[in-house]
Amino acid sequence: MESSSNYLNQTDETLIVSGEVVICWLLSVVTVFGNSLVILAFITEKSLRSNPANLFILNLSVADFFIGAFSFPLYALWLMFGYWPFSEGVCKMWLIIDYSTCGVSVCGIILISLDRYWMLKLKLKYLQFQTTKRVTVMILVSWAAVLPFYAIPILFWEKFRGEQIIDYSVNCDIESTSLAYTLVTIFVYFLIPLTIIIYLNSYIFKEIRHRTRINHNHSIHQVANNLIPITTCHATSRSDRQNVDNTISSIRRHRKAAITLAALVSAFVICWTPYSIVLIWSVISDNNSPAMIVWSFVLYLLWSNSAINPFLYALTHLKIRRVLFKFFGLKCFK
Repeated sequence: MESSSNYLNQTDETLIVSGEVVICWLLSVVTVFGNSLVILAFITEKSLRSNPANLFILNLSVADFFIGAFSFPLYALWLMFGYWPFSEGVCKMWLIIDYSTCGVSVCGIILISLDRYWMLKLKLKYLQFQTTKRVTVMILVSWAAVLPFYAIPILFWEKFRGEQIIDYSVNCDIESTSLAYTLVTIFVYFLIPLTIIIYLNSYIFKEIRHRTRINHNHSIHQVANNLIPITTCHATSRSDRQNVDNTISSIRRHRKAAITLAALVSAFVICWTPYSIVLIWSVISDNNSPAMIVWSFVLYLLWSNSAINPFLYALTHLKIRRVLFKFFGLKCFK
């Protein structure tokens, strides 16, 4: 009876692991394929490259591509073997790439939010302010800030502590080695960015709503003015109508940008929040750690953010959508 129960438990565990491996490889393929198409869109579509702010989306897509190309496959192999099948060096390289690209993705959301904020705040000065050089420097600084933050602890944490913490023939995990480091990571790459993103996006949507209301009132005023005989104000009326059209066009551009940003931010919050909660839970409750299936779920949810983003670009960005539809030989909708 006991052996039968053990056999059933082993069968269930095998099915769970097999399901995880399939999910992992599927997410890897979707992430690499989707972000490759977005990168291809930037290579082939000159109009995308002409707008410096679009480089923030390209940067986010490159980071997501690395997650799909490295994070998923090595984790899937780890699951398939039941132990870490590679060396310590490969483990540390994998951890650095995984954590750094996830961190850069978070920074990418902040940079896109900042860009939309500056677009509304600076108004006509924005085009002079947001240059390709400035955007490139901001992107490089984000990578330069994230890489050391993760690379130094991963490479030298055991030397700092003076003891071997991880058995690299079995495991490849640094999350549970230090409560302090884990909490700092959560604050620096989730709670603080989330606070900044919420503030910036609150301003963005408030400003767009304010401008839309002003534009609506101005349009009503123009309609009333246009009731005056044409002989007295024909030229003025034409000029005013042009100004209204330009304002409406500007508001529409801001709305489209805000929709793209809202989609990215929503995906970020949904995918990152469970992982952060479970990570905190795991380091503060030694005797009541989350089940492995819970860990797997929140980890896949976190990584799936990189698979979702390309589809969000396609849904909310016409030029990217046009290139992706063209790749599949489909007619693009507006």
